[in-house]
Amino acid sequence: MKYSIKIDHHLKLIRYKHSGLLKSNDIELAWKEFLGMEEFTELKYNLLSDYTDAEFDIPVDFLPELIEFMQNIKPIVEGKKQSLIVTGPFTTAASMLFETEVNKEVGFLVKVFSTEEKALEWLLK
Repeated sequence: MKYSIKIDHHLKLIRYKHSGLLKSNDIELAWKEFLGMEEFTELKYNLLSDYTDAEFDIPVDFLPELIEFMQNIKPIVEGKKQSLIVTGPFTTAASMLFETEVNKEVGFLVKVFSTEEKALEWLLK
């Protein structure tokens, strides 16, 4: 697993970047870390997730499990924003499926972007 998490106090966001092969257990580990961060749980910082150097190795049938997890933490994520920066057709399609479901089922405002500039612009408005 190759990822970094940095807190940007000035912009009130958490920057998560993953590189290499990304599996479902990598997502679970990152979320455990987010949920242990006061900035994410109490101070309501938004999340900027950069997957431009990652290759998703996550089956589409993992989505219901991920949505169920998000429903269990709904009080923490409802109304919060997450930008996903992605490239590649499978990563983009999988991210868009997640975006649609989590917005509808949990109220976690997720949006997919291809550039950091646009992802930040949306997060900060």
